Amino acid sequence: MTDTINEPVPSKDRTPSGLAVASFILGILSIALSLYMVGGMLAIIGLILGIIHLKKHTSSLAMAKWGISFSAVALVVSIGIGYMYYHTYSNMKNSSISGEESNRENEEWQGVQAPDFTVTTLDGQQISLSGLRGKRVVVDIWATWCPPCQMEIPHFIKLVKESDANDLVVVGISNEEKGILTQFAREKGLNYSIVSTTDLPSPYRDVESIPTTFFVDRKGVIQTIFRGYHDYEALKSAALAEDFAGAVKTK
Repeated sequence: MTDTINEPVPSKDRTPSGLAVASFILGILSIALSLYMVGGMLAIIGLILGIIHLKKHTSSLAMAKWGISFSAVALVVSIGIGYMYYHTYSNMKNSSISGEESNRENEEWQGVQAPDFTVTTLDGQQISLSGLRGKRVVVDIWATWCPPCQMEIPHFIKLVKESDANDLVVVGISNEEKGILTQFAREKGLNYSIVSTTDLPSPYRDVESIPTTFFVDRKGVIQTIFRGYHDYEALKSAALAEDFAGAVKTK
């Protein structure tokens, strides 16, 4: 009786599958092009082909797995880059809209008799906007935690140093606690009045972004409104501008 020798049956999957090769190549390409939209598309195709290969074949598993891995990484990178592009675009669009709103607000309040308010400074001095009539007044709505606000502080300090106290007054108003403002003012050497309050009339209480700065002339008329950071020359020019020349409006 002749013994039957069971010889191994040659595998049909000895050579790399086209799916595995394609997945591997697409994975590498998607990594290289992950900064662009096409990289994400190639990554998706590479993932699909790699997964199909794993389900249908038993060879070239490593190549397919590498293809899947490369494709997955590229897809994550592409999604992240896409989000960054979208976020940047949204910010630019919102900035444009905010700029238009700011211009409209500036036009609405320009030439308007500034609504009066009475506040108490950190050192206990009570001041009112109407009581400062005859002086130029800069009303800065700000906060200690706001980087653009902090960047403007040296400009206001310089502006006060270089201006006549009988001609220009700077008032910084924040809704933070008095203790926080007192310590901050001491550390930064603020030489102008700082106020802690939430009790203000419009338009000061309607501020949606900080810093927002109101420039009031010697007649008590709002000349202009700045939103966001401005350099020293811009602040000085607005603060020392000539009094509003047109007819005073009411708001």
